[in-house]
Amino acid sequence: MDVIIILLLLIVIALLVRINEKLPGRDLAKEAMERYYKERENSEERKTRQEV
Repeated sequence: MDVIIILLLLIVIALLVRINEKLPGRDLAKEAMERYYKERENSEERKTRQEV
């Protein structure tokens, strides 16, 4: 019974690795910069709303 469970776990892990390899790579620095600029723009909009 333990052998079957371990075998199934290995199959699931292999499938997840294959799926992960097919996903496009992410540019984490670019995403961080986009989040930063978006948050900065939102904070500036909030400041102008408060002033008006």
